[in-house]
Amino acid sequence: MLVAAASVRGVARSDRDVLSRPSEPPDVVLRWADHDDGVADMWLPPARVPAPGAPSRAPSAAPLLYVLHGGFWRRDWDRRHVRPLAQALGALGWVVVAPEYARVGGGRVRAGDAVWPLVADDLRTMRRRVPKLLAEVAPGRVATERPVLVGHSAGGQLALWWALDAADPDRAGAGVPTGDGADAGAAPRHVVGLAPVADLRAAHAAGLGDGAVQALLGAPQPGGSDPGGRAWASADPATRLRAEGHPPGCELTVVHGDADAQVPVAHSLALGADLPMLDVRVLPGVEHFALIDPLSAAWPAVRAALPPPAHPPAALPPAALPPAAQPPARRRPFPP
Repeated sequence: MLVAAASVRGVARSDRDVLSRPSEPPDVVLRWADHDDGVADMWLPPARVPAPGAPSRAPSAAPLLYVLHGGFWRRDWDRRHVRPLAQALGALGWVVVAPEYARVGGGRVRAGDAVWPLVADDLRTMRRRVPKLLAEVAPGRVATERPVLVGHSAGGQLALWWALDAADPDRAGAGVPTGDGADAGAAPRHVVGLAPVADLRAAHAAGLGDGAVQALLGAPQPGGSDPGGRAWASADPATRLRAEGHPPGCELTVVHGDADAQVPVAHSLALGADLPMLDVRVLPGVEHFALIDPLSAAWPAVRAALPPPAHPPAALPPAALPPAAQPPARRRPFPP
């Protein structure tokens, strides 16, 4: 465990400024399933312009990074509020994919039913299908093996769960769809949790998000000290990390501000105290939404938590994309 207090300089912006800030639309919107949540925004990194007189070279494959948005797993929040973050990461040289997934209050789940089984199925299906779509949209331009995951808040839970799930040798017998082929290559090499809801039992006990954990997983089992049983244990990164240990070949980093009112930093510090494999970095004076704001004083610390892109920035210009993958019309991001 490394618990580091990183220096953050600069003037704090409005806490929620990033949530309503206009941003560039994605280069491509991928359709990975035939339902309302079966979409993912994609940004290609900027192409390098050769120096005058230098020979022109075909762009090399750029590494893949998924951004998993937060919002306490509720329908009120979707992938559009992380577009400023995704665009900034693309500018660093990543191919960035920000997927949607089932959320509480969506039309695919009956009122009162646990949404978690659908969320898990969505992420498994998405991570199998998106690499194939990327190969069609930008052939040879994306290195899809061993992606990097960045998850904010509830998306941090999803990113950590993904790393554990992809490393689980028993997952094939747990009702996972097999029609899209194997999950090979989906295991991430690095997960960065930004103020993650990584301990679901602690989050439930603290009432985070007005009962968000119970809305995700269903009502706890009556009686006993272990709420929820198997479904809760399967979804909870903290429970699984304590029981299963570190996902093989995957670095785990948590960045958390000590002024976070939505997910208190104490949750990450407690988890880091138990788990030596978890690199916990505390940012003084930083609140919850600054971590997804590339204009905030926290941005250099977020960048530093990421591995460097393994390949130089490269991209297809929009004119080279297939007609079905042309960029969508410009529009403003979804307000909270």
